[in-house]
Amino acid sequence: MLSDSPDLSNKTLFGIQNDSVRYTWAAYNLFILLSSLLGDSIIIISSLKYNSIKLHKFIVVIIRHIAVCDLIVSLVTVFPRTVSLLADGWVFGETLKYFAAYGIYYFNGAGLLLICAMTSSK
Repeated sequence: MLSDSPDLSNKTLFGIQNDSVRYTWAAYNLFILLSSLLGDSIIIISSLKYNSIKLHKFIVVIIRHIAVCDLIVSLVTVFPRTVSLLADGWVFGETLKYFAAYGIYYFNGAGLLLICAMTSSK
């Protein structure tokens, strides 16, 4: 149950009281972070350096932009969430807390709009 205290540690924010559950969520977030970093980096490098994506140039640019938005979401929201789960509290300060909260809103929206542009460009 969530408390009304102004403490924004993981126990009040996520409702996690058990360490094993917290470490399970941290491992899941770490998997998401690593797979996102690896996958988005492969997409960006292969489309920029090697030109290995053989599609229309506009679609390749949209794919790159989607990968960049996903990379930003991973670094701004998933990484701090993973570290805060492992540290059992927010350790990044007030500025990143607000940027992480609002960053996912804008960058996920941009990614969705890019997907819409890619599907309607044909």
